[in-house]
Amino acid sequence: TDGCGDACDCNYRKDKGRSLKSCPVKFIEIQGFRGTMKEMRMIEHFLDYFPCLKEMRIYIEENAPTPLRNDFEASELVVEMIEDYKDMYNCKVKLLMSDYLVNKWTARPSL
Repeated sequence: TDGCGDACDCNYRKDKGRSLKSCPVKFIEIQGFRGTMKEMRMIEHFLDYFPCLKEMRIYIEENAPTPLRNDFEASELVVEMIEDYKDMYNCKVKLLMSDYLVNKWTARPSL
């Protein structure tokens, strides 16, 4: 497009999502997810404005230092938000990661 998409922060909230409501998108795949709040807002925007969306797969960025890779508390917050999305929306939201991250997260002792 020549300008920002309707999910851009420069658009007023009431104008966001109008063009998406009529899209018959049923599946979204997000790669290189870093766990930023901007990405989380974008995911929630898709869930809000794609009424036909049935499945979303989110692949965590593996090849760069990210909060999800290095900060357990940040990763825990993102996982909780994804779990909330599963309960709030009629869409399967899957957060996918490598065995390395699964092992790193599950090896952390409980507090």
